[in-house]
Amino acid sequence: MRFIFLFFLLLSTSTSLFALVSIAPVDIGSKNGISGNVSGSLSSKSGNTQKDDYSLGCRLQYDQGIDYLAWGIFTYDYGTSNGTKNEDKTYAHVRYIHAIDENKNWTGELFVQSERDNIKSINARSLTGAGLRWRFFNADEWGKGYIGMGGLFEKINYANPQINPNEENGRLNSYLAYTKSFMTSSKLNYLGYFQPKFNTPSDYVSSQTMELIIPIFGSLNLSLTAKYSYDSHPPIGVVKEDKAYITSLLWVF
Repeated sequence: MRFIFLFFLLLSTSTSLFALVSIAPVDIGSKNGISGNVSGSLSSKSGNTQKDDYSLGCRLQYDQGIDYLAWGIFTYDYGTSNGTKNEDKTYAHVRYIHAIDENKNWTGELFVQSERDNIKSINARSLTGAGLRWRFFNADEWGKGYIGMGGLFEKINYANPQINPNEENGRLNSYLAYTKSFMTSSKLNYLGYFQPKFNTPSDYVSSQTMELIIPIFGSLNLSLTAKYSYDSHPPIGVVKEDKAYITSLLWVF
């Protein structure tokens, strides 16, 4: 019965399907070996409205179980509406986490990232960074909370550099993360980032993501996500705010 209810909820939602991999923070030793998840969607409308959306997302993780783990994610989204492209972006992120103390409450992080967004006129945004993560609480009843702090260096190449000059920036990288399991297999996750420039703190980007994962059948899960992002100084012609309400299917392995 639960499977049927969630299936019709998925079909009836007004939100388009986009690729999204889980944002849940992970601990060293929580799932030893190789694991991950895959998401994908294809939706199409014709008639008064011609609309097509395609997406793919995947996450792969290796947990050594004692001192470190590493994970990487990749997403691709493409969409058209009445013959006009309204979505075309790729995103890839790889992160290495290493324990500092015996209880693994403190960890060090190294990461690299690459992305492209044709709608925002970004040919390439590449970055690398490092930081520390502190797990400030860990309780079965209340879940787990994390604070991250570090720095990153980014390089942005725009499609029209004569309008939006290419950038090279150093930014503070700070985040707050939370995860809570309930009803055996369901999970609530939150991830918030704040990244101001070191030399101009008023120039910053931030994002807030809330995710609810509900098991459907076996390794198949339903992910309901709300996301809000803000860029205080976006490229010319790009609005400061982005909002998304995302429904996706996750296959976990």
